[in-house]
Amino acid sequence: MSFQLRVLNQRPLDILILNRRPLNSGGYGDLEIGQRSDNGAWVVIKFLREFSSPDARKRFLREVRVLLRRYRGLIQLLWWDTDAERPYYIMPYLLGGSLTKHAGKLSEAQLHAVALDLALTLADIHGKFDAHGDFKPDNILVSYEGHLQVADPLGNGINCSVIFAQNHGGTPGYWAPEIAANGPISAAGDVYSYGATLYHLLTGKRPQDGERFEISLAGYSTSPRIREIILASCQKTPAARPTIVEVLRILQGESWLEIQVAKQKSDRLLMGLCAAASFLFFFGIFFE
Repeated sequence: MSFQLRVLNQRPLDILILNRRPLNSGGYGDLEIGQRSDNGAWVVIKFLREFSSPDARKRFLREVRVLLRRYRGLIQLLWWDTDAERPYYIMPYLLGGSLTKHAGKLSEAQLHAVALDLALTLADIHGKFDAHGDFKPDNILVSYEGHLQVADPLGNGINCSVIFAQNHGGTPGYWAPEIAANGPISAAGDVYSYGATLYHLLTGKRPQDGERFEISLAGYSTSPRIREIILASCQKTPAARPTIVEVLRILQGESWLEIQVAKQKSDRLLMGLCAAASFLFFFGIFFE
């Protein structure tokens, strides 16, 4: 099978993908691994399984467009063809595999570094786009040098066992309660998934739907800041969770309680200013 190189600022180049074999399947995509005929590098091909569905094709196109924007920490696309009978895109194969294999094995310093790196990536996605939609260790790839690359935006997880309606996504255990109830993907849902991801990395155990994290973390005395983020991020109510920017503040030394108190003071001040402005406005009209 021939693919055309479409990397920006380079001349298109037809190459072959050799030694292809299945790698993984799930959600609505099938993954294959193979080697480039020009330099022997290993790559991963993601095919859209539901290629006869207009909604699935539209969603796949949206995913490609997100990856082409080159957000911080998102994996780079090498080739893509969303007009093919069976749409696909190709990305580098990272020799380190997924972050899942390191779950429960990271030191406190390593876990903090990973948490910071992933929070910065989510902050960039939330600031420039909207939400990832299926954040979990299986979708976080590790290069040979130890660099982290996030794959599968918009809830198209390669290990996801459910085919979702358009604009929905996630994976059981990692998805927020509102997403599990068929709600739309959101930044708040990403924060929940981020907390569930940290729980998996800290404990080595995959989170389960409905899990009470305050009980599950009772035996872990190390990584207090990571535990605080997990508990705050995995609140059932979306409004009770920190934003990813506030998560970064916790990682940098603030407590979630301090952030909440400061936010409440700011909200009360804003409400007071709005009330004063309204009073002056109506007072001025009354005495005109």
